[in-house]
Amino acid sequence: MARHEKALLRVSQWLDLSRTERQEFVDTAQRISSRQEAAFSQYDEEYLEHLKQDVFTHEEVLSYLEEAGIGEDVVQDFSSGEIPFDEVYQSWNKIRYSVNEILDLTMLLKLVHSCSETLSQGIDSRYKFQKLVYLVNQELADQNRMDRDTTPYDHGKLEKTGFRYTYRMRSSGPFAKTLEEDKRRLYASNLIDEEVMAKVETPEINEENCRYRITLGRSGEVVMDRFASQLESLETEVLSDWEDAIDHVVLQFGHMTVEELHEYIMDLDPVKEAEERDLLLRGRRVTYDSEPWITISAGGEIGHV
Repeated sequence: MARHEKALLRVSQWLDLSRTERQEFVDTAQRISSRQEAAFSQYDEEYLEHLKQDVFTHEEVLSYLEEAGIGEDVVQDFSSGEIPFDEVYQSWNKIRYSVNEILDLTMLLKLVHSCSETLSQGIDSRYKFQKLVYLVNQELADQNRMDRDTTPYDHGKLEKTGFRYTYRMRSSGPFAKTLEEDKRRLYASNLIDEEVMAKVETPEINEENCRYRITLGRSGEVVMDRFASQLESLETEVLSDWEDAIDHVVLQFGHMTVEELHEYIMDLDPVKEAEERDLLLRGRRVTYDSEPWITISAGGEIGHV
């Protein structure tokens, strides 16, 4: 993910757009920016000026903001190029999570942390990131389906443990759109980082032009410094099983190349038998909109909203 996209994500966060609206805003702004001839090698004042003068004043962006219900005063600020970037910057190092959601996202950080500890690196592609999370949930689902009193038998006990992501069959194998959305949020808040490894494609549908390495960001390192040891000594059986599954999957599959992992994934029976967009794995069904919110700062401080 380019640094430019991080900037747009943070502006959308400042606008307090919903998850779907945030992505629509980013897509619209990127589409407009890509039409410009100028190329920006890094996030800097020149790029900010480009956003203010060429992107945020564009009629497509202004129309989108009006349709999203953004206040007239804010739309006018965009139109006149007077966006309060200082205020936007102040909100960059905070992102809001619900109480249940923080557990999922902490476990994602645990996955990245385990890869860094075990393999001396992060996760070496978006492809592997998607598939490792799938394998963690699949392992938990297979364990829990041993209980005959669980109905229905479509991985129902993932209501109690495991990531909430639902996977469907895509050209690259199992893919969860909501996992990709959460990865973007973690990146926007500096909990994880992405860097281009090489101009080499992977089978993943969102990694077609180059391969990315996923590592902990500055805030993520602070969070893991505080919580990694506690995760390793969890006394709650459900969460302990989840943590153990992450470690087991990292040890078993983390060392594989993308090509080796792809061959393994595509040979799994549920994947071999699935057609495009078929349901492969249903995650926990959790709704977060009505829950209390937590903020995490770049320094790892946790507060309540």
